[in-house]
Amino acid sequence: MIFLYRFEVLPLTYSSASQSKMPDQPRQFCVLFDLDGTLYDSPEYSERLEQEIARFVSDRISVNLEQTKAVLQERRRELGTLTKTLESLGIDREDFFESMAARIEPTDYIRSNPSLRSIIETLKKRGFKVALVSNSGRPLVEKILKALGLEQSLFDAVITSSEVRPKPSPEPFLEALRRTNCEKVDAVYVGDRDEAELRPAKMLGIRTILLDRKGASQSRWADSVVSDLTQIPDSATRVLAH
Repeated sequence: MIFLYRFEVLPLTYSSASQSKMPDQPRQFCVLFDLDGTLYDSPEYSERLEQEIARFVSDRISVNLEQTKAVLQERRRELGTLTKTLESLGIDREDFFESMAARIEPTDYIRSNPSLRSIIETLKKRGFKVALVSNSGRPLVEKILKALGLEQSLFDAVITSSEVRPKPSPEPFLEALRRTNCEKVDAVYVGDRDEAELRPAKMLGIRTILLDRKGASQSRWADSVVSDLTQIPDSATRVLAH
């Protein structure tokens, strides 16, 4: 059994008990990042997005804005996710994503963050593949990445809800693993929501890291909790070493 005591180099093998590939096959490790609330945190953007969601739904269901807000609040509380709420109202997911991308300019609220590139490059130097797993549609994801100063090619895979059902569905996690050629036991998911994101990842057998910037969350599903994204390379390395 080989354990990692230094974080500069990612080992090629960990515990043989968790190894699912043949011994002579190199293992591929990966980190799957959530986007909204994880790679950036912008209350102003979130508030604007919520406003546009309410306006969009109000137009589609022909109910005034205040009534629509009440309906959205009640159904999101009952159903757990925005996607299920939209489906319950008969709203097409792709129509919704395209409309949000047309209504909102993320660069008005989200600033470029050079440290994100450094974090991703550090992970890659340690042997990780890096994927983005977002519940937003691809048109809006592309605009958010541009606002952050990140090109899509920086990631080994970008999974959006334009291609698969959004979290908490297992589909985006499994698609990310497929595209990175990574086994579940060799993957770490990083997100900011315990139940909607970490729980489904954990149920699949993926290790999890909760990003809790305020230090106020109580996690049931995290293998590790960090307060800053710069802690992710060391945290992911430690989590996969056990």
